[in-house]
Amino acid sequence: MYLDSFPFDRSSGHKYRVRNWMQIFETLNCKTDVLSHFESAHNFFQFSNPNELPIFMFIAMLRRCHQIIKARKYETVIVRRELLLFNDYGNLFMDKFLLKLHPNAILDFDDDIAAAKNQPKRITNWYGRLLLEDGNKFNNTLRLYKRFIVASNYLKERVLKENPQLPPENIVVIPTCVDYDKYPPKQYPEHIEKITFGWIGGDHNYPLLDILLPILNSLAERYSFKLLVIGGSEYKRDVKFEIEFVPWSLETEVENLYRIDIGLMPLTDDAKSRGKGGFKLIQYMGLGIVSVASAITINCEIIDHGVNSFLVYSHDDWEKILVNILDKKVNLSAMGKEARKKIEKEYTFEANKDKYIDFIHKTICVE
Repeated sequence: MYLDSFPFDRSSGHKYRVRNWMQIFETLNCKTDVLSHFESAHNFFQFSNPNELPIFMFIAMLRRCHQIIKARKYETVIVRRELLLFNDYGNLFMDKFLLKLHPNAILDFDDDIAAAKNQPKRITNWYGRLLLEDGNKFNNTLRLYKRFIVASNYLKERVLKENPQLPPENIVVIPTCVDYDKYPPKQYPEHIEKITFGWIGGDHNYPLLDILLPILNSLAERYSFKLLVIGGSEYKRDVKFEIEFVPWSLETEVENLYRIDIGLMPLTDDAKSRGKGGFKLIQYMGLGIVSVASAITINCEIIDHGVNSFLVYSHDDWEKILVNILDKKVNLSAMGKEARKKIEKEYTFEANKDKYIDFIHKTICVE
């Protein structure tokens, strides 16, 4: 059983870290199920707005309790990200309940959630202390579970830092994989009249994309190009170049990614960025799209600089690399093919299937 956090119909995490693995298990005649706080996006967003958050937490807690009891029928349980979403109260009582029934339940995560939540933090309000709010919830969760599926080697080291007694073999690194085998790699024309730079992600990460705006503004004085943004709420900025915004959806995701000539992934060198799983790059490169990304943690594992995409080590590197691309000094077609090869070799479901299944099998045997 998978215990997911987000709605199934509006979550790329559900597709790429749950649903596609379930389909693989079903080909092996294994019964798999997935349950979440709210399966549909309509109900999820209805109750997760700030005014309804107490209701969301209460309903989610009741549902999780019922789901954990139901989990007794399953040989193992995989928790996606965190068991109680938006709820740091109760001193991890729900996780402890689950681990009482399934001592080797697996925690699967692809981001450093502690960094995203600015944990650890002090609890200063009276109701937080009364309700046992945990200001270091995610790190304490890492000390509680005994088995983990993580998206990068950096996240594996994070687990071992918080849980040094844990045997390293109790953690398996499974990147967020793509299933692009049925899609052909991007075909670059011999001459591109107007380069399209592209970025995909949630609107909460727009400040990372904003890092590039001064550089792109400067380049717009000499070159003609477009920025395509695939995201949540509309991305509008006062700039000197064209920005086209496309709302993200699972149904149109690949179709819109094909429109990108150069995939962008700017990051800041902080704990939150270091804990990311590099999925933007995996998406771009998996479709044969040449990418330019900040040289941080997993990005350095995904990209072979100058072979299948480009790594940026300093602010000045961004302009140098983008200028080379705009001056047509990069063979995008050849580099795009190399990008596709790298993802096919290491970041697809087929490439990681045996490792994933073996880890689940060992977990079941231990239980």
